[in-house]
Amino acid sequence: MGHPGWVVYACRTTYTAEVAETIWRRGETIVALVDNQADAGDAEDLADLGARVLRPDQLTGTDRSLPAVIPLLTPGFRSSVEREARRIGLTLFPDVVDPTAVVARTASLSEGSVLNAGSVIGANTRIERFVHVNRTASVGHDNVVEDYATLGPGCVLAGHVVVGRGAFVGAGAVLAPKVRVGTNAVIGAGAVVVKDVEPATTVVGNPARVLRAGTGYGGVNVPEPS
Repeated sequence: MGHPGWVVYACRTTYTAEVAETIWRRGETIVALVDNQADAGDAEDLADLGARVLRPDQLTGTDRSLPAVIPLLTPGFRSSVEREARRIGLTLFPDVVDPTAVVARTASLSEGSVLNAGSVIGANTRIERFVHVNRTASVGHDNVVEDYATLGPGCVLAGHVVVGRGAFVGAGAVLAPKVRVGTNAVIGAGAVVVKDVEPATTVVGNPARVLRAGTGYGGVNVPEPS
């Protein structure tokens, strides 16, 4: 904590308000909201967040030196927007941990990760780059949540689970011990996953079954690291 203020990049999403609440609960402020959508229209719906709404080219050098957060839940969009934000000169992406979250001392968090209210991260678990953990998600011990993955509200990951790069776990889903979720896979809301899920595959139901295969959440895949 103790950052001088935040830049929220790609603010044209309803999840911006959730991230703003976490920043405020930390006793910190939002300095600028960056609207990166060319055809977004007016910004009246963002006025109550109490910060300047800027286009990317309006950021000052001081703005670019501030910590930034990307409030997008779709892994593929978050991945592409991170690259965009870095191209315009944003370089600091600290983790954003809600004061009500519980993080084990032996857990690790990487840059760009966001832990929303009431989330729990167990012992020896690794949260990698630009992971979003939504409200009251429970992440068990000895887990790995890889880059850009999203964990939905109230989902439960038992021990020794691996959630692959760019995967999306829906609200209230349950992942059994030692399950591996492939890159860009999608776990539907409320699904109960008792066996591994192949990459870019969507599973739903209890027990989870394959619904379709081919692309990640929102029809967008997170690319393999270069």
